[in-house]
Amino acid sequence: MTTTLVVNPTAGRGRAGRLAPEATAALQATFGAVERIDTTAPGTATEQVRQAVEGGAERVVVLGGDGTLHEAANGLLRAAVRERPPIAILPAGTGNDYAKMAGTVGLSMRDAVRRLSRAQIRHFDVGTAWGEYFINSVGIGFDAEVARVVNSWRWVTGLPAYLAAVLQVLAHFRTLELEVTSDGEAFSGHLLLLEVAIGPCVGGGFRLTPNAEPDDGWLDICAIQHISMPGILVRLPLVMLGKHTRLKAVRMLRARQVAVTSRSGTLHAQFDGELREVAGTMDIRLEPRVLPVLIAR
Repeated sequence: MTTTLVVNPTAGRGRAGRLAPEATAALQATFGAVERIDTTAPGTATEQVRQAVEGGAERVVVLGGDGTLHEAANGLLRAAVRERPPIAILPAGTGNDYAKMAGTVGLSMRDAVRRLSRAQIRHFDVGTAWGEYFINSVGIGFDAEVARVVNSWRWVTGLPAYLAAVLQVLAHFRTLELEVTSDGEAFSGHLLLLEVAIGPCVGGGFRLTPNAEPDDGWLDICAIQHISMPGILVRLPLVMLGKHTRLKAVRMLRARQVAVTSRSGTLHAQFDGELREVAGTMDIRLEPRVLPVLIAR
């Protein structure tokens, strides 16, 4: 039985590639045999991980960011196995939002692996939309455009990248006219963004759904109506602290199913930071507690 290490060498502007030898050595010293997989292009990790899991991988460890973890989790969840092995994240990406839930953010490779050796396995919820799993959030509108800008940059990482992208996107972004139905409750309007989340944090530090728990059996939804540019800048610190939920322009919901239809053309969305676009309606469903995750301690 082996540990499969999935490395995205370009994650974190190349940080993951630089850390890969150290991560491999730490995993070998702790768990034994390690099979390293390097991603070669966007989307390749999904099939690589599916094959590794069906081949008997005991655990899947991702060295990269939320996007690489998204692909690896899709591969694990699609594998034809009786029992899914757990997945873990060694954060080396831009936002590292999932690592905050998994307890590995801010740790050295050696400390992170050491804590994974004593890890608890928790089964987290996932969502599905457009035939794809997401493990943290689907965002439509403003944050999808922010993700597009961040993904195009090569010179800055972490929360500063997202803050800089927010300022850039504010200069040209137009709200979307959306129809939203969640567990029978419907509303529509011009929205700045719509976030459907498993976890509380996106974009490296924006707590759009601060009360979300990754294994509570609910999708947490944040809908923000049109706000002027000065209004957004004034309220931005509240979003980072998760204190925006009672603002007049904000609607917070919980549901197990969500349908989103755009009256403004093609829907552009980010799935755990990965960009997607489809014309028509997005149907989002919750699959509770299906992803085994190693929680470092």
